[in-house]
Amino acid sequence: MHYYKKTPGRKTIIPLYIHGRTFQFISYSSLFSGSSVDEGTLLLLENIKIPSEGVVLDIGCGYGVIGIVVAKLNPKLKVYMTDINPLAVKTTKQNAKINNVEERIVVLEGDRYEPVKNILFNAIYSNPPLSAGMRVVEDIVLGAREHLVKEGFAQFVLAKGGEYLAREAMKIYSYVETTSKKGYILLYLKP
Repeated sequence: MHYYKKTPGRKTIIPLYIHGRTFQFISYSSLFSGSSVDEGTLLLLENIKIPSEGVVLDIGCGYGVIGIVVAKLNPKLKVYMTDINPLAVKTTKQNAKINNVEERIVVLEGDRYEPVKNILFNAIYSNPPLSAGMRVVEDIVLGAREHLVKEGFAQFVLAKGGEYLAREAMKIYSYVETTSKKGYILLYLKP
């Protein structure tokens, strides 16, 4: 399934200052929010919960903002990042190097949880790709439960379908917390 553009487009350097840290990201106009960090991702990062140690996943990582910020904020974590788009994977690897976290980040190309299907995570994060369709977003949000350790959690930010996915999550997760801000819904889920 290819819902993304095949050509990179214009290269951009995106600065980000959050949680007292400065970051710099390379991106391309063909990638999601390729000229600046989008509002949904910023909202997730402003409200991010980070485990004290363990292994975490940024699924559908784009050019790597969420996973790289998490890796920088807690050096005890190993961060896996996945994306179906080869350009996103290549760009995330570059951004991990630029932000000096490449030794703790594993970036894998593949669809949703496929590249990490045998790993359980302490936390899973995503601003799921709405352009891929609601079925893919639903699979990412509801599928996280199978990939979390017993004490783990997942955080997702959604521009559309948040109410629906919160209701669906209540059927399979033991804990579901929703926060609405700026037209987005933040989901915090525990298995």
